[in-house]
Amino acid sequence: MKIIKKIFVVLISIIVTSAIIFFAYSQYQKPTYEGELQIKNISKTTNVYFDDYGIPHIYAENQRDAMVVLGYVHAQDRLWQMELLRRIAPRRLSEIFGTRALKNDKFFAGLGIDEASENAVNELDKNSESYKMATAYLDGLNQYLENGKTPVEFSILGIEKQKFTLKDVYNTFGFMAFSFAMAQKTDPLLTDIRNQYGEKYLKDLGVNYEYNPTRLKITKGQTQQYLEISKSITDLLEKSPIAPFIGSNSWVIADNKTKSGRVIFANDPHIEFSQPGTWFEAHISCPDYEIYGCYVAGTPFPLLGHNRNYAYGMTMFENDDADFFQEENNPV
Repeated sequence: MKIIKKIFVVLISIIVTSAIIFFAYSQYQKPTYEGELQIKNISKTTNVYFDDYGIPHIYAENQRDAMVVLGYVHAQDRLWQMELLRRIAPRRLSEIFGTRALKNDKFFAGLGIDEASENAVNELDKNSESYKMATAYLDGLNQYLENGKTPVEFSILGIEKQKFTLKDVYNTFGFMAFSFAMAQKTDPLLTDIRNQYGEKYLKDLGVNYEYNPTRLKITKGQTQQYLEISKSITDLLEKSPIAPFIGSNSWVIADNKTKSGRVIFANDPHIEFSQPGTWFEAHISCPDYEIYGCYVAGTPFPLLGHNRNYAYGMTMFENDDADFFQEENNPV
């Protein structure tokens, strides 16, 4: 009986000690919402107020200071999410998730998003205002990366923190643009339907198209592969460690059709729920600039936003956004 009591006491002690350690560590890992911080490369004092929902309201004397601070507070809330998003296009998920993500990396290797991002960055106007604001944002982000707390995911997986670059920003937007495309799902499926039931069947479904004036030479068909391609891509994206951005609606009513005489604008990007969420809300206020918007983790500009003068949003444009070609190796 005494042995059982000793074992019970030891177990309780282990549980209590573990709970205390976990609580202390979780408190340490929390973002800083109060107090003062010394952030480099800002010219004047900048204030950040977090509302009841944790949304930062940044009040700065100029836009550049605001962008540095935005990068910092964005990183303290979403650093791990940023890390995952920037790894998709350059096919680096398997470094974290192993063989589970290898198919994803191989698939994105063929899309060329990373290469396109590098080319886009190389062609940027280094004197443009947008370039200066983006680099200011990255400055703040990387300051937190260097001096802030390390998310537990980095420690568990043994991942070394690496500075964020403009190419990472472009890669994140590139993945989002790919997620909005539908051709990788619909084109192989529609091709399979046409091959099995004919072109008239497609027209009855409301799918009308015209052939390009230039036709590629068609080799011996492997029609069954089209449906398999469609299924494999859909399955791949659904099982991806990082869910694609899918789904949105938007509409606007002109001022001459509203009771108030003002434009009504609605934007509904009903992307899948996740934790943390897809969007990061933030409010920036400067003497010559103000915006309340929704950002994707690791990006400097809000894709949805408004101020006292205008509002803008984003939605998927369901058009013929890509073409697929079936290639086979030259047997010679």
